[in-house]
Amino acid sequence: MLAFVAGESVSPHLRHHAMVTHADLDTFNRATLRLYTPELDGGTYATNAVAFLRELVPADMYCVGDMDKRAGTLGVDFSDLDPALPRLLDGFARTMSPYPLFNWDPTVNGGRPFFRGDFYSRRQFRDLDVWRESFSLLGWQSHAAMHVLTDDAHVVFIGLERSGPVEYTERDRAVLTRAQHHLANARRLATARGGSRRQKPLDPAEFARAGFSPREAEVLMWLIEGKSNAEMARLLGVHLQTVKFHLTSIFNKAGVGNRLAASLYAIDLADRLRRSGGRKALTARVRA
Repeated sequence: MLAFVAGESVSPHLRHHAMVTHADLDTFNRATLRLYTPELDGGTYATNAVAFLRELVPADMYCVGDMDKRAGTLGVDFSDLDPALPRLLDGFARTMSPYPLFNWDPTVNGGRPFFRGDFYSRRQFRDLDVWRESFSLLGWQSHAAMHVLTDDAHVVFIGLERSGPVEYTERDRAVLTRAQHHLANARRLATARGGSRRQKPLDPAEFARAGFSPREAEVLMWLIEGKSNAEMARLLGVHLQTVKFHLTSIFNKAGVGNRLAASLYAIDLADRLRRSGGRKALTARVRA
């Protein structure tokens, strides 16, 4: 990824969309594995997000933009290297504000994915200054964007750019709508996991003192690291069904319903245990 800085299962909606095929559903499930990798953290989120989207919707360039409202900075990760990108980004920063589709507004299109074609025809777009000073440098004429919901002071958008004649379709919109949910969850996990990995490792015994069995405590530690059930079984020297049994018990004790929520719960609990010096901490439910 090149960076510049300026200043779970498929949903019924996706399954029954007339333009989405069974092959699309299979691809979506495989692509999700590229998103929730053990390496996922704040430093790898953009790379994982691009790998995820490449499998779903073809584009010439993928851009992951992160605006930190507190710091007043905008960072953009581009999927591919091109010498025109610094000038393109500078032109974009100068001209983007009058246009709703480029103005970093999470409420555009009700928060759902949107395309250049929702606002301007191809000919109309080529008459705009944002085309002349920015997008024209790489010939990008078809633009797709989606807001990634965050729980901090950042506004995150992901853009997909095409330079050829192919426009984005309603099939693309249906797939990107479902992808939004996963991209938001992955960012939450990446942010939490990144903060946890910068801390001193926690002894599994600390989780045991918080109300989990010794084996559940070990499973929690590996869950934070993003290990699969099969990997946990090998690391712990137990059967796969035993890992699933412990995960079910963890879900029940934590009051959560899936691995993502359990991972976020475990990271939050680890942070609170560090702050409390290992004393038993009150548990809190984390929904995802």
